[in-house]
Amino acid sequence: MRGMLRVALLLAAACFAALPAGAVQVYHSDAEALALAFPDATRIEQRVVSLTEAEQARVAAELGYAARDRTVVLHEAFQGDALLGHALVLEEIAKTLPFRFLVAITPEGKVDQVLLLTYREPRGYEIEREAFRAQYQGKALVDPIRRGEDIRNLTGATISVDSLSRGVRRALALCGVAIGAPPATANTGG
Repeated sequence: MRGMLRVALLLAAACFAALPAGAVQVYHSDAEALALAFPDATRIEQRVVSLTEAEQARVAAELGYAARDRTVVLHEAFQGDALLGHALVLEEIAKTLPFRFLVAITPEGKVDQVLLLTYREPRGYEIEREAFRAQYQGKALVDPIRRGEDIRNLTGATISVDSLSRGVRRALALCGVAIGAPPATANTGG
């Protein structure tokens, strides 16, 4: 009995030792990311929007695939009564694990910035680099927002680049529907 306990403890220790150190990299909390995205905001309001079947169909048409989102948590930043922009915190799957990110969107429906909140994979974390994330700025849903078209790749992070690009498009589509903007007309991404 004692020998079995020793073997079990050794196996458990070996398993824990095999886990990568810092498996979850936390870059920002939601509150920190919102403050970074909207430094001039005097208030940030959260609005929860339940999508109708018609709105879900519109999101699917704009993305080129059926998104899983049924509810949108929209953060709206104001300076006084002036709307500074919107933000969504979303998750996408990198290679096998989800990562969280914030997409700040201007009142005109363009990406203001993208901030990585958490990342769990041992590879692909390079998408957190500001120089990489800056290329999303100014993109709208009518843009491809695809690796090899208007988004450059990162060696060793191809899947993460594709996932983040898909997530940015999803944020733009969800935000547009949630605020009642007219449908985008142009490229659907998949």
